[in-house]
Amino acid sequence: MTKQAYSHIQCKKTSMIDLLLDAGVYKKGNKQLYELTLQELETEYEAISQQLISR
Repeated sequence: MTKQAYSHIQCKKTSMIDLLLDAGVYKKGNKQLYELTLQELETEYEAISQQLISR
């Protein structure tokens, strides 16, 4: 993986973490958000978004 690709992924992870924190999510199970992969963060955000929409 190039430095540029890694930097882009880290930027996306930071954005996802910020969105989850804004939604009140601080952990998933026993893991802190920063320990999750980008895919796990995106999946968690989608689940939270669906919960907020269905309210």
